[in-house]
Amino acid sequence: MKSIEAELKRHDGDQRLALLSLLSHPNPQIRLKAAIATLAVAPDEAREALQNISDRNEYPQAADARGMMEALDDGSYKPT
Repeated sequence: MKSIEAELKRHDGDQRLALLSLLSHPNPQIRLKAAIATLAVAPDEAREALQNISDRNEYPQAADARGMMEALDDGSYKPT
């Protein structure tokens, strides 16, 4: 996943935006990974996807989504 994300980032216009359609995928793991990958290019949409996973208590992904939101809030994670 990291190598795909890095490759998309290298392309003109930061093609991580192509992952936005995955924020509505039925699989919570795919939504989680897409949200994390798109935080730098679409922070509002990514944050909403993380919040949805958390609100729906889609475990174990809900715990990761909550942790990511906490890290964003306290500044310990800066999307690049």
